[in-house]
Amino acid sequence: MSHSRPHLPTHLPRRVFLAAAGTTLLAACGSSLTPGAKSSASSGASGPAATAVPTEKITLVIADADDTTMTPGLMAAFHAKYPNITFKRQYTGWDDYLKSINTTMSADSAPDIAQFVSGMNNLVKGRLLLDVGAYSKAYGWPGKFPGLDQITFTADGRTTGTGALYGVSGGLSFEGVYYNKAKAKKLGITVPAASIADLEAMFAKAKAAGETALVTGNLDGGLNHPFNVLLSVYMKPADRQAWAYGHKGAKITGAEAVAATATLKRWVDKGYVTPKVNGVSDNDATAAFAKGTGVFRISGNWAAAAVAKGLGDDAGMFNAPPADQGGTLHTTGAGVYYCVAGNTKHAAAATAFLDFCASTEAAPIIAKSGFMAPDASSMPQQRGLLGDVATSWQGIAKDSGLEPFVQNASSPTMPDTLTTQLQLLAGGKVSVEKFLANLQSDFDQYHS
Repeated sequence: MSHSRPHLPTHLPRRVFLAAAGTTLLAACGSSLTPGAKSSASSGASGPAATAVPTEKITLVIADADDTTMTPGLMAAFHAKYPNITFKRQYTGWDDYLKSINTTMSADSAPDIAQFVSGMNNLVKGRLLLDVGAYSKAYGWPGKFPGLDQITFTADGRTTGTGALYGVSGGLSFEGVYYNKAKAKKLGITVPAASIADLEAMFAKAKAAGETALVTGNLDGGLNHPFNVLLSVYMKPADRQAWAYGHKGAKITGAEAVAATATLKRWVDKGYVTPKVNGVSDNDATAAFAKGTGVFRISGNWAAAAVAKGLGDDAGMFNAPPADQGGTLHTTGAGVYYCVAGNTKHAAAATAFLDFCASTEAAPIIAKSGFMAPDASSMPQQRGLLGDVATSWQGIAKDSGLEPFVQNASSPTMPDTLTTQLQLLAGGKVSVEKFLANLQSDFDQYHS
C-alpha cells in the first residue's frame, strides 16, 4: 500500500488509516474508495459460508510486516475471546516482507493469514489466495469494512476494484501534513494551509529561517508520500483511480500529473526538502522529525505515534490543502489488509479473525496503534496529535477525498519503478515529463 506500511512500502502506502470518527462521518463518504462507503466488491463466491467460530484447538499462522501494535494486539484480543484459537506470528521487516511474501504464500506451508501488500495480486491466478466472497456475504462485510474495492481483483489479478474479494482491512490510513507547532509559532506560520501555493510559501519561510522545511527521506522512495498527495490534489479522482487500479488505457502523463510532479520537483530544487534526500531513509526522516528536525513532514497516520512521542505537545497535523483555495480536500490512503491462504485448512477460523477486525472490541486496539478502525463509532476519543489526525480525517471523509496509492496495483513492478524514478527526479537525472513517461511505460508493459 504502502506502509504496516501501505502501502501500504515506503514504496507504497505502507500501512493504513487513523482517526476517530462517528457514524455520521462514515455516512458522509460517498465514494467506493472512501472508508465508510459501501464496497462494490463481489459479495459471494459459490456456495454459502458458515460463520460459526470453530471450537476445536487451532493454531493460526499469520505473516505480517505491521511494525505497530495493531496486529499483535488483535491476535491477543481474539485469543482472549476464543481461547481455543492460538496464533503463531511470522513478522518480517517491510522490505524483506515485500521481497519474500509471494514465495512464502506459494509454499505448501503457507501461513493461514497474511498482510496483503502490492504484488500479491499475482497470487490470485494460481488460487494461492482464498476468494472470501462467500464469507463476505455471510458476515456482511460490505457494510462493516470500508475500502474493500482496494483488495478486489479480476481472475487474472491484473485489475483492481472489480471481481472477487480477497481480504479485509484491519486498520485504515491517510496522509497529511505534520508540523512542529513550536517552530511554526516562532516563524509566524499559521496553519492550516489554504492552498498548495500557501503551503509552498510556508516552506519558503521555513527555509529562509535556516530550517529544513519538509523533512523527507528518499533512499527507499519516501518522496512517494508528497508525490501521491500532490497527484490526489491535482488529478481528477476518476483518472487517478483508473491508473492506480491498472485499468487499460489509463494515463499518468497529462497536464494535471505534470503539474503535481512539477510542484514536487520545485520543492526539491528550491531546497525545501531534506538535504541529500536520496541518502536518507523514510524511517530515518520520521525519526529526525520526531526529534525536532525541520518544520513539516508529509506522511501517513502510521507515523503519528512516533511523532507524538518525540514532539509531545508540539506535534500537530493538518490536511494537505487543495490546489486552489476553497477546493475540496483530497489525499492518499490505504489499509493494512489481511488475506487468507488458498490452501489453509482453517478457513473458518481465519475468516472469523478477519471479521473480528470490524468488531467493537477491536476498535480501541486499532486506534491505539494509530489507525482508524472499520467500526469508527467505537473509536475512543483522541487528544493532542491524535486528535488533530481525527479532525483531519473527518475533513477528508466529508469531501470523499481518499485516493489509492498509485504504486499499489498499477503493476507489480511499480513500487520499484516509482522508487527509482523518484530518486532520478530528485537527483536531477530525469525531467518531469520523462519521469511520468517512465512510470507510464511500466504500466503499459504490464497492461498491454
